[in-house]
Amino acid sequence: MRVIIRKAEPRDAEALSGLFAELMGFESDTLQMGSQLEQIASEPHYYVAVAELEQELAGTAMGIVCRDLVGSCAPFLLIENVIVSQKSRGSGVGRLLMQALEGYGKDHSCSYTILASSNERIEAHRFYENIGYSGSKRGFIKHL
Repeated sequence: MRVIIRKAEPRDAEALSGLFAELMGFESDTLQMGSQLEQIASEPHYYVAVAELEQELAGTAMGIVCRDLVGSCAPFLLIENVIVSQKSRGSGVGRLLMQALEGYGKDHSCSYTILASSNERIEAHRFYENIGYSGSKRGFIKHL
């Protein structure tokens, strides 16, 4: 099985909505998502990667280069919206998505990557640890 990692495009909105529904439990506004993907494509500090497996979207992850003010002031990469479809887990899709984002971070001189994962996603925590991530298994969020 060959996995293809590429940049997300507006035409991927419906399939991405299905992936996010697996993670979040609800569908996304595909028209708004398509518009966002179009805008993101023109912003050099954003990268939304998708993984195709057998001509079907099997996963996605987003990286955002953030400027920093600490130490050497090197930027860091914030990773968000990581999801691999249930049926594609264990096939290497997640690892390839994360490698693509890490490569993007290196290309933008990022000194580290950061991500958050909810407490109940134990399987995801094991995955992150297996690919070299460490730290707590919590993040904080406040909806505005």
